[in-house]
Amino acid sequence: MKKMATITMMFFLVLFLSIKLFAQLPTTNNPLYTHPVVNAELLPKFVNPLPIIERQDITAGGNITIYIGEGLHDFGLNPSVPTNTKVWGYSVDQNVFDYLGPTLVAMENKSVNVHYVNKLGYEYPLPLDNTLHWAFAEHNGMDMYNIATNGIPIVPHLHGGDVESVSDGKPEAWWTPNGTKGPDFIKDVYNYENKQDASTYWFHDHTLGLTRTNVYMGLAAFYLLRDNNELKLIRKNKIPSGTHEIEMVIQDKMFNGNGQLAIPDIPAEFVEGFRLFDQTKPSIQPEFFGEVILVNGKAWPYLEVEPVKYRFRILNGSDSRFYRMKLTSNDVQDIKWNVIGSDQGFLENVSPINELLVAPGERYDVVIDFSNPALLGKNIIITNDAPAPFPNGDDIPDPNSNGLIMQFKVKNINVVDNVQLPSDLGKPIKKLQSKIIRKLMLSEGMDQYGRMQPMLGIVDENNPNDGTLTWNDPITEYIKNNSTEIWEIYNTTEDAHPIHLHLVRFQILGRQEFEGVLLDKHNMAHDHSMVMGYKLTDIDKIDTEEEPGVYEKGWKDTGILYPEEVTRLIARFDRIGEYVWHCHILSHEDHEMMRKFVVVPT
Repeated sequence: MKKMATITMMFFLVLFLSIKLFAQLPTTNNPLYTHPVVNAELLPKFVNPLPIIERQDITAGGNITIYIGEGLHDFGLNPSVPTNTKVWGYSVDQNVFDYLGPTLVAMENKSVNVHYVNKLGYEYPLPLDNTLHWAFAEHNGMDMYNIATNGIPIVPHLHGGDVESVSDGKPEAWWTPNGTKGPDFIKDVYNYENKQDASTYWFHDHTLGLTRTNVYMGLAAFYLLRDNNELKLIRKNKIPSGTHEIEMVIQDKMFNGNGQLAIPDIPAEFVEGFRLFDQTKPSIQPEFFGEVILVNGKAWPYLEVEPVKYRFRILNGSDSRFYRMKLTSNDVQDIKWNVIGSDQGFLENVSPINELLVAPGERYDVVIDFSNPALLGKNIIITNDAPAPFPNGDDIPDPNSNGLIMQFKVKNINVVDNVQLPSDLGKPIKKLQSKIIRKLMLSEGMDQYGRMQPMLGIVDENNPNDGTLTWNDPITEYIKNNSTEIWEIYNTTEDAHPIHLHLVRFQILGRQEFEGVLLDKHNMAHDHSMVMGYKLTDIDKIDTEEEPGVYEKGWKDTGILYPEEVTRLIARFDRIGEYVWHCHILSHEDHEMMRKFVVVPT
C-alpha cells in the first residue's frame, strides 16, 4: 500500500509540474477564441522526431475489431514537457488509445470485416454548434444535451473504398456508446471487399454535422491496400519499401494555453434581417486554419534519412488548409517530388515535379531521392506557400509557422541504393468515355442566421429543384448501375473546393473558365426556416479546356475545383445503393455542402 501511495503521489507531482511548465508556453490573443491560444511562431521547430505509424497486418483477410476511444497525447509543443492533450483515436487494444490510430494494411481481393466499437465518453471536449444539421438535430427530439445521456456519436468511413452502401459510413448511420442509433444505422461491422488497385486510402469519422470536430480530435488513420503489381515492383527494387516506406498525415491545429486542442469558440456575427443567433454559444466558421503544423501528430518534426530513395504516402488530413509544398535546401536546388500515385492507385509513369499541391482529403504517393552526394549531411525542409483560403486568400503562410511542415536530415554515410525507379509503373490507365453529362454546381449562400453557407446543387432549368440544394432536399442524382457519367461541375465561389465522391474512382477530364448569372433561390433549412441560395443561368464557357496537372491524370476520388471554373469528371458507377458526394473542406461538409446520390438497378 505504501508503494502504491508513493506511485500515486509521484503521478500527481509529474502531472502538476507538466501543467505548471506547460502554462509557460507562449500564447497570443486571437479574435476567434475567447482565451489566448499558443503562439505558433515562438514554438521550437524540427526538434521532434517524426513518429512512424504502427501498422496492423490484415492482408490475410478475415475479421478485426477497431475500438474508438479517448487517450492522452504529446504533440511536442514543449519538447521538455509532455503536453498530455486529450485526444481520440482508433486502436486494436480497447484499453489504450492515442492520437490517430494504426495503419491497416490489406490485400487486394482479401475481404475484411471490421467491427467498430464506440468507447468514447459522454462529454464533448470541443465547442459544439447545435444550430447545424447534425446527428441529434432530428432524432427523436434530441438536442446537444443528449450527449451527456447517450454519448458521443461516431460513424467511420473508408475514404476511397468501393464498398457496399451499408458499410460506407453514411453520415446518418452513426451510433453512440450506449447504443443510440442514427436513422440510417444498419450495422457496426463493415465489410471491405478490397477489390481495388493498390493505393493509399484512409478511414475517418463521418458523423453528420460533427465530422470536422470528430476528425480534429484524432479520428483519422491510414488504410494501405496492396496488390500483386505493387508487390512485384517492390520485389524488383523498383520502388522503396520496408523502413523506407512511410505514411505522413499533415494537419493544422490550434491549442489553448493549457495544451488542449482548440477550435474557434466565438458566436456567429449577427446579420441584420436574419434570425438572431444565440450570442452565448459558439458557431461554426466558414473555414478553419490552424497555425501549428503537425505531421503524424507531432509539431514540425524531423526525420533522419539515409542517402537513398524513400517512399512517402502523403495525406492532407486538415479541415480547410491546402498545402503547396516544395523541398528546399540552402545547399541543393531543384529537389524533386517523384509522384508515383494519387488517390486511387499508381500513375502510368513517374512524374517528377517541383511543387506538390495537396487539398484536404487528397493523397499522393511520392518518392524522394536523397542519394545526391551534395545532400550528404544536409537538411531539407518541406515548405508551404498555399494561401488560405486557396488559391486567392489573404492569409499568406508565415515562414515561422504554417509556412513550414517538417525537415529531413540526410545522414553523411555510405549506403548502396538498390532502388531504380521504373519507366512505367505497370498499371495502364484506360480512359473512360461517356455521352451522359450531368451538370452540377457549387455555391456559397447564407443560412438562416446570415452566416456564409456553402452548398451543392444542380444546373437544370427543366428541373423544379434547379440550383442550390441542402442535405434534406430531394435527391436529384439517380444513376443507372454500370453506367459511366461525366459530371460537369461549376464552381461559382471565390475559393477552390476539394470535391469527394464516395464509392467511385474518377478521372479529371479538364477545367475551363466560365461566366454566368446567379439568380436568388430560397432553400429550406433542416429546421424548416429559409436559407439563401442561387441558380446558375446564362453560362458562357471561356477559352479552351485545360488538361489536369500531370500528377492528376491518375485515378482520383477527391479533386480540386477551382473558382469560376467548370471541372469535368468521369466515373463508372458499378454498385447499387445510396452514397454521398461533398466538399472535403470539413467545415463546409458539416454546413450543408454534402448531397446524396443513388445508384439504381438498370
